[in-house]
Amino acid sequence: MPLQHGQVTDAISFLDNGLLGLPGAGTTYLVQSDELAIVETGTSLCPPTILEGLAALGVRPREVRHILLTHIHMDHAGGAGVLIDSMPDTQVYIHSLTREHLVEPERLIRSSQRALGELFAAHGTIKPLAPERLIAAENLDLDLGRGIRLRAVATPGHSPDHLSFYEPSTAALFAGDAVGVVLPSFHFLGPVTPPPAVDVEAQHATFRTLLDLPIDHLLFSHWGPSRDPAHDVIRRLRESYDHFDALVQSAVDRGEVDETAIVRDMLPDGPLPSGAERLISGWVRMSVQGMQRYHTKLREQSGS
Repeated sequence: MPLQHGQVTDAISFLDNGLLGLPGAGTTYLVQSDELAIVETGTSLCPPTILEGLAALGVRPREVRHILLTHIHMDHAGGAGVLIDSMPDTQVYIHSLTREHLVEPERLIRSSQRALGELFAAHGTIKPLAPERLIAAENLDLDLGRGIRLRAVATPGHSPDHLSFYEPSTAALFAGDAVGVVLPSFHFLGPVTPPPAVDVEAQHATFRTLLDLPIDHLLFSHWGPSRDPAHDVIRRLRESYDHFDALVQSAVDRGEVDETAIVRDMLPDGPLPSGAERLISGWVRMSVQGMQRYHTKLREQSGS
């Protein structure tokens, strides 16, 4: 299946960034006005594909002035240090909680290796960024000109540093992993809750925040623009999240977490495209571990 690119609005385009070597797994967005911005960079292995996509849109790398990252995980922020080499006037925006990990990424790489397991090798590495290229994004209201703005919306739960970016003139939300993933090519919709910093209470607050926000274009990093009404998709993802949470919590309460059984429960029915089962199984297994850690810590804190 070829990589898919397309237009969301006159100002917003999407590019399949070839995440993990699979079409339909990762998306980078281009926002064009008087100034140009990119949202999400994929891993350090994605920039060649992103640059090819920009070239197909007639965009030269040096024209890009802003790179916005929803959070620090390698499949969203890992490509920034590579991309910026061809973008001399570009600033990178990420939450100040985790900005330091793009300057000194060793701890993040080790943590990612533990969380991702066998999927880690497909994530490349993280090339350090100079501190002066990084801007704290939690209060961002970036004016790109001609009425196009990108405003940060705090959306923790998946990770404490998670931000979404809202373009008010088109009611477009760059959601990152704020409410989960929708992978049409892989027939999968569901949560991603990686260790070590999942927060179920914060996640439900994020669902409420986004259900109160007018959204005409719900733009996932995994994968692409939603084909269905935004709030309907968010509600479906909330239901999937609650189902998954209940599965893991029940297993923790029993003292027996069967990762394989939970993965089987969450996998879509029917045959999957090449590579899809490995990817989804890996993400779900990682998510079980993140949710298990969360509920185990809650039990320890309550003394039960």
